Amino acid sequence: MDMPVVIAERLVKSAGFTWLDEVYRGAIPKEQVTDTTSTTAAITEYVSEPAGDANATFKRWSIGVEVQVYYKASVDFSIQDAEIALAKLFKADGWSVDQSKPHTTDPGTNQVSKVFYFDKIINLKEAK
Repeated sequence: MDMPVVIAERLVKSAGFTWLDEVYRGAIPKEQVTDTTSTTAAITEYVSEPAGDANATFKRWSIGVEVQVYYKASVDFSIQDAEIALAKLFKADGWSVDQSKPHTTDPGTNQVSKVFYFDKIINLKEAK
């Protein structure tokens, strides 16, 4: 099984969102941090653990990712529509929206950002 961030990155990239310029696993590279001309997303893991104990073992694995979206300074699309599309993408793939944090504005760049927490339970295959 791939790491949660790999699964989530693949999902987001598969959507082909025209409003999203870059998707990163982990931290956004230093040279991109001050870029206010692009909308970027950083995906990090917040949970990856056994779940669903039964018969002296676990049957499922719980995964979760944090998705931080940093919007470009001159937004030419509906932020709300973009966020709804992102949440629906994860929901359609079997994830739950664990948390959706309020928007914040970076005092240095005036960029608006948003943080989501998505989680999912994966059923494990039985060993033979």
